[in-house]
Amino acid sequence: MFRGSLRVRLLLAFVVLLVVVGAGTLIVIERTLADDLLSQLYARLTVQAKAVSAWVARGDHPDQLVKRLSTTTGTRVTVIGADGNVIADSADPDAKGRPIGDAPEVAMARAGDVGSAIRALGEGDERQYLVAVPFDDHEVVRLSVPLDDVLETRARMRNRLLAGGVAGFFGCVLLSFIFIRALTRPLQSMTRAAQRLARGEYDVPTPTTAGGELGVLARAMTNMAGEVKARVGELTQQRDLLQTVLGGLVEGVVVVDKGGAVAFVNDVAFGLVGDAEVHPALRVLVERALAGDPADAELAIENRTCRASARPLSDHGAIVVLYDLTQIRALEGVRREFLSNAAHELRTPVTSISGYAETLLGGGVDAETSKEFLEIIHRNAGRITSLVADLVMLDTLGGRATAVNERAPVLLARVCLDAARTAKGVVPAAQIAVDVPDDLAVLATRDGLDHVVQNLVDNAVKYGGGSPVSVTAVRRGSRRVRLAITDGGPGIPLGHEERVFERFYRLDYGRSRDVGGSGLGLAIVKSQVEAMGGRVWVERAEPGARFVVELDADVDPATPVAVGARKSQPVKIPIT
Repeated sequence: MFRGSLRVRLLLAFVVLLVVVGAGTLIVIERTLADDLLSQLYARLTVQAKAVSAWVARGDHPDQLVKRLSTTTGTRVTVIGADGNVIADSADPDAKGRPIGDAPEVAMARAGDVGSAIRALGEGDERQYLVAVPFDDHEVVRLSVPLDDVLETRARMRNRLLAGGVAGFFGCVLLSFIFIRALTRPLQSMTRAAQRLARGEYDVPTPTTAGGELGVLARAMTNMAGEVKARVGELTQQRDLLQTVLGGLVEGVVVVDKGGAVAFVNDVAFGLVGDAEVHPALRVLVERALAGDPADAELAIENRTCRASARPLSDHGAIVVLYDLTQIRALEGVRREFLSNAAHELRTPVTSISGYAETLLGGGVDAETSKEFLEIIHRNAGRITSLVADLVMLDTLGGRATAVNERAPVLLARVCLDAARTAKGVVPAAQIAVDVPDDLAVLATRDGLDHVVQNLVDNAVKYGGGSPVSVTAVRRGSRRVRLAITDGGPGIPLGHEERVFERFYRLDYGRSRDVGGSGLGLAIVKSQVEAMGGRVWVERAEPGARFVVELDADVDPATPVAVGARKSQPVKIPIT
């Protein structure tokens, strides 16, 4: 906490500085005042000792004189003779005639100087402050006062200094706290603003009222916040734009950092290689790109054929672009198959027309044979016309995504009965049973529904092997209708249920080519049904096959309908 708070650190530093400087100052002052006190005592006792020595030198009876002088000066007066014996002592009259003993202050006075010392005069006595001065012929007058008085005065002085120092210390701490708080408040505000900026909150107020360098710093931070917000906004827009562009690409994009870890994967690449780690099939390319060497290869990834292109990204890693060739290859196969089938379907009638026309042009053909040849040419020309019409219809239904049809209620029973009559007109022996409610209507186009039902019924009759054909329809819930055309023929082999709706795809039943057809009928059926908003599929009927068409039902007036939709109003839908 202390390391994290500038205010506390400044206050602690100031307190430490104040304690060190204050304690040192108090010690120096106390020592100086103590020395001054001793100097004053020394000067006073020196003056008094000289005055006493003058009195002793002029007067008689030193025993009585020293008592009076002791009372006058407030000191203990001792007179020492030239032989070192005590002549008189105001505090101890019995000391008269005894040698003074080891007294350094007396020795200094006999040498002609003013002697002073701090010591106890006897064993167990309190310490005295002693001053001795010479007079007459090597005689000495010594004054002494108890040192406790001096120490007591010094202690009082020290206590007063300490009390003043403590009061000053707390006063300084309080003032320092107020000053530091005022100084650091703008800094703390700027710190909080900087923390919010770091979290991405750029609309934060900063203390612009601060003066001096803090004011300059606050204004600089405000400007910086605006610049950072603008730059981050630009970077965010660029990032979002880049992600949108990369995410919308039909190619897969994988970005790898310098360490070989996956940094970015768009949706297409995620479906191919995931985003946990570099796919094993791409590791060699990535390693070469990280080494600064561009690499390209065609790879098999998750049962798909992909073209991979790896490029280095300076010092930031590498990028791999994946082109999914599976659909392109499939489309190329469909295109080749389509051209092959179209050429196959056109080759026979064109060859017949060309051959018979060449024979007619050569002449020498009788009228009856010429008529037969012309009928064959006309029949094959009709076959080509039918094939071209089917191709044009497929192009109309599936080639223009903006085309729309209008749906309207169509009675399904009437369409099915018309288709059955038409089929029996072509194949009178056909057995067709229609079981469709008279009032069941679907949303469709009459022409489109006629084409779908007629095509499915014709196929059931052609490939049913003479078995009965049933046409049934039921309502599925309130919104959908299912129409089923069932035959008893060989059926659709397993695995071919989707392919029968491809263009020119025909099952090989041994005689399928003999019954005619271009292989486009079911493809047209699927396109027509989807154009009317429905779907079509084939099921196994055991025996035979069942083609099911599901369309939107015409909403019954008693049934709630969506806002804006009515029975009598056609609905426009896009052709898919």
